Amino acid sequence: MYAKKSPIFASLLLAFLLSGPAVAHEGHHDHAAPVAPAAHALAPIAARYDLKVNQTNTDWYLWRENDSIETANAAVAQNDIWHRVRGNEYTYRRVFHKDQRVVDYTAGEIKTRHAEPDWSKLASVISPALLRELKKGNSKSLFGQKAVRYTGKLGGQTIDLWWLEQAQVPASLQMTRPGQRMTLALRELHAKSPAAWPRVTEERIADYGQIDAADFGDMETDPFVARVMQQDGHNHSH
Repeated sequence: MYAKKSPIFASLLLAFLLSGPAVAHEGHHDHAAPVAPAAHALAPIAARYDLKVNQTNTDWYLWRENDSIETANAAVAQNDIWHRVRGNEYTYRRVFHKDQRVVDYTAGEIKTRHAEPDWSKLASVISPALLRELKKGNSKSLFGQKAVRYTGKLGGQTIDLWWLEQAQVPASLQMTRPGQRMTLALRELHAKSPAAWPRVTEERIADYGQIDAADFGDMETDPFVARVMQQDGHNHSH
């Protein structure tokens, strides 16, 4: 469900976060220790990408602030919102616009599931560990800043990345493996989000049904909850 293996990052971005987003699954899975916050916080940005997975095209958005990271996928009409509460404590909200439902994961629930995210990966789309594994190449100017090319092959995937050093996000990314191709191309980059972009507001979701993820076990007969639990790989164990 989370940044390492969430439906958005795993299925639509071909799991290119590799370590497993855009978050570990449930507590019975192995999981990496959370990464400590960077010494210098990354600058807030709002980015819009063209995302293509095989023949499926969509807009994909990223909003990055000091203690919150939100993504939106137009194809599935879903927003995912992480908040860093303190240190390595986080809350997570999933907004399903087609279903008009909101699922909230409290800091306690995330700890119970051992699902703390890699914040640096969430903030930059690309895992810093992945970047270190790629071969650094030539550079050019894109979006008014230096972009560096990184290439390589990892986990059976061929990777071609143009990385914006100042913004710390991809300008373009192509990942291919047999039978699958994913491309991510930056179209807009702003310090502040345009008003028309599909960011979640309390007003927008005021009429949505809200669910605490801790209550999933008592709601398995709800088709929506059953679907989300299946996406999460969550098995009834209570």
